[in-house]
Amino acid sequence: MIATLPRPTLRGRVGAPLAIALSYAVFALPAAPAAPTAYIGLPIELALLVLAVLIMPAPLARATRLGATLAVGLLLLFKLVDLATRLAIGRSFNPALDAALPGFGWNVLSRALGPGVAALLLAAIALLFLGLLWLIAAGLRGLQDWPRPRRRAAAIASAGLAVAGALLLLAPAAARAPLASIDNSRLLLARVTETQRALRDLAVFRTRLARGPATADDGADFGPLAGKNVLFVFVESYGRTVFERPRYADTIGPRLAAFERRLADAGFGARSGWLTSPTVGGQSWLAHGTLFSGLWVDNQARYEQLVASERVSLNRRFRAAGWRTVAVMPAITRAWPEGEWFGYDRVYGVDDLGYEGRPFNWVTMPDQYTLAALQRRELARGDDDPVMAEVALISSHAPWTPIPPLLDWSAVGDGQVFDAYADAGDPPSVVWQDNERVRAQYRKAIDYALATLASFVETYGHEDLVLVILGDHQPAPLVTGDAATRDVPVHLIAADADVLSAIDGWQWARGMRPGATTPVWRMDAFRDRFLDAFESGDRTAR
Repeated sequence: MIATLPRPTLRGRVGAPLAIALSYAVFALPAAPAAPTAYIGLPIELALLVLAVLIMPAPLARATRLGATLAVGLLLLFKLVDLATRLAIGRSFNPALDAALPGFGWNVLSRALGPGVAALLLAAIALLFLGLLWLIAAGLRGLQDWPRPRRRAAAIASAGLAVAGALLLLAPAAARAPLASIDNSRLLLARVTETQRALRDLAVFRTRLARGPATADDGADFGPLAGKNVLFVFVESYGRTVFERPRYADTIGPRLAAFERRLADAGFGARSGWLTSPTVGGQSWLAHGTLFSGLWVDNQARYEQLVASERVSLNRRFRAAGWRTVAVMPAITRAWPEGEWFGYDRVYGVDDLGYEGRPFNWVTMPDQYTLAALQRRELARGDDDPVMAEVALISSHAPWTPIPPLLDWSAVGDGQVFDAYADAGDPPSVVWQDNERVRAQYRKAIDYALATLASFVETYGHEDLVLVILGDHQPAPLVTGDAATRDVPVHLIAADADVLSAIDGWQWARGMRPGATTPVWRMDAFRDRFLDAFESGDRTAR
């Protein structure tokens, strides 16, 4: 009588191959967007995992499966977080620097989709994640249901794959392409090294902050800026890509040319350059901190150290010289204690600008209303003290839909006139299913912001108005592509020729369109160059 081998259970026949396939997908998943060939390789970790489950003594088998499932789950979570961070802000996730990013992400998601829809989406993702782990755990248990001969053959094959993968790691790069070994330990080791480097960097940054300056120079003035209202206007996601990618430049180029003509008709001139932002795709406050501190603030940990320091902001230097300093921040929806560092006499958050209209998804109010409120509440006050304002325009913030039309300024009122446009077009949940539509909406948003600024200067401009208009950062790589720089345009606009001539040494381009050869500065260089050009008096306190 011939003995027959027991047939594997359903868990062994279906669950085990599925668990191996899912685990392979996790081990092979790159932590950054990559070509399809990046997902092909010999997974050393998977081979070792299967080998361990197959040969582990029964008393340890359950703990081994549980540990392996948790390890695969943590690796998947790590890679997904890393991938999301790269797509959003163009770099890998760093635990030492980015602990606050999930909270910021929830803020954007909940305001774009609504808290209920956002919570349901996250719950669905969590259930999908847990379901995946359950399938892997059950499938690994199915490996032990295989007959002994099949288990022995699988163990030998797994050991062979592990050895082959290890040999590929030692081979020259040309010899192991396109079939390379997948080694996640190197990825994890690189992240540990990056975290250690970040902690050392923060210690150096803390030392630099401790050196001051501690006080503003009360004896300084700002020369040709004396008596003028000076507005530092950050345009959300206004990056160099709108000048260099035809899909954007074909619209934005003519808009900027029209901006120049309208400025000239109103008696204004402009100079334009490039600044390299410390961030991309988000975290606009890092750009604000960098510009006004003169220090490179490229992560949340540095920002928190900055706002807890005695470093003197450019805002405070204006206040010491006699300006009334204000912040116009329509995206501030809650307490903002770190704003104390900047040195404002008044902060206008979302609840302080008098907007009675409906929000535009994440965007609390259109840019035109923000500028109208600034004009009404500060610039038209007629006080003796000039105003230095830090302004954030957010209509060009993702999700870039809907975009209102530019209205007559006399019709803006309390903002209810914009209600008719708050639901115009498709919602973000529809637009964001098509990358080309996302890019088209981004182009429209930047065009709207520039048109609004041109109209504002044309309507309210006078010889005592000076604007510094700049982008806070480039948009996310989805919009720019992977090869984009972090450069953003910056424009100095004034009616007083002495203000423009004060920056002749900067070699900025005339008009609103910086060229390919226009100098590029890091954003932290702007503060001291600005002070060198305009501030007189003792400069040792910088």
